[in-house]
Amino acid sequence: MSSDPTSPATVLLVDDHRIFRESLRALLDLHDDVRVVAEAGSGEEAVRLAEAHAPDVVLLDVEMPGQSVLTTLADLRRAAPDARVVVLTMHENTSLARLLLLQGASAYLIKTIGHQELVDAIRTSVASEPEVLPLSSARRAPVAEHDVAVLTGREVAVLALAGRGRSDAEIGAELHLPEDAVARHMATATAKLGTATREGAVRRAARLGLIGPPDH
Repeated sequence: MSSDPTSPATVLLVDDHRIFRESLRALLDLHDDVRVVAEAGSGEEAVRLAEAHAPDVVLLDVEMPGQSVLTTLADLRRAAPDARVVVLTMHENTSLARLLLLQGASAYLIKTIGHQELVDAIRTSVASEPEVLPLSSARRAPVAEHDVAVLTGREVAVLALAGRGRSDAEIGAELHLPEDAVARHMATATAKLGTATREGAVRRAARLGLIGPPDH
């Protein structure tokens, strides 16, 4: 991330639709304080380019072929730890928004927003961590303090994948964690949520809105 406050905010665009990336780049190029330095069509490519360019901001789509957005976000945090990740998606999903924020995203934006709002979000994310999570052009929802305090981002990610029927080994592969680390995170989350089983922890986390409804 640039230490010069007068330098343009550098941006990496990540979306599997090329025409959307090109249109977005054209809009961002209208602003002197924003500069697109690279474009990626997948999460894996985004991680490589983030490491190469060290952008100030990564604009990240949620649904792309290949690895999950959780894996991409975790990899981006390692490849470019100073970059702010602004999620840009078609889906207004409060549970997913909370999960991604806990995992290190700076904002969650819906693609129906106006381009000026997007530019403002880029500027805000570079200036500081935002206190609210933008969900749409019409509504902004604060992240409840108890949601953040109950579980760590890693614990939420483990519970979310467990809710989709993943085994500890599969969760570990998805999050790049040893299987015993997954078990520890699950045990800690279960204790924090006051339940006796992982199934109970998943159900309680879903009721709190920290993860989506379990698949089973």
